[in-house]
Amino acid sequence: MEDMDKAGVLKEKLLIAGIEEIAAHGAAALSLRKVAAACGASCAAPYRHFKNKEDFLHEIILYIDEKWAHLARQIAASFADPRERICQLCLANVRFRLSNPLYECCSNSFIDAVRTALAEARLRDEEEKLFAVCTLTRGASALIEEGKTPNDETAFARLRRLVQICLAA
Repeated sequence: MEDMDKAGVLKEKLLIAGIEEIAAHGAAALSLRKVAAACGASCAAPYRHFKNKEDFLHEIILYIDEKWAHLARQIAASFADPRERICQLCLANVRFRLSNPLYECCSNSFIDAVRTALAEARLRDEEEKLFAVCTLTRGASALIEEGKTPNDETAFARLRRLVQICLAA
């Protein structure tokens, strides 16, 4: 059992090191040898957990998506008011994307969480509101990433206000 725990810890270390390697040098330059070295593991260690580089990249995406899904569940449990929950999901989604460049803004788990909150709020035109909320969230993320708007609380306050307007319409 202890060996399985160690294997799980090493696998997570490899994923985190892979994320850091991609952030520093890009996915095209990803080297499993460098990832292993960053973890203090042998160059064969990644291949005990992943078939190849493509499988490793796929697992990184799944790992990041699960981190977002976990955060989305925490937000859902923390805000009883579905409108506030939607606002918080939007703000957190942009922040998560900015700190995790491999994460796709407005993932399926984001859409599912917003859709659930919209249903609970019993708002008219749920699909229209879902589209608008996703568009606002993805757009805010892109504007900040591209440096067209500052990554500051003013940008997040604007996003929050626009989401609230959308939900009130």
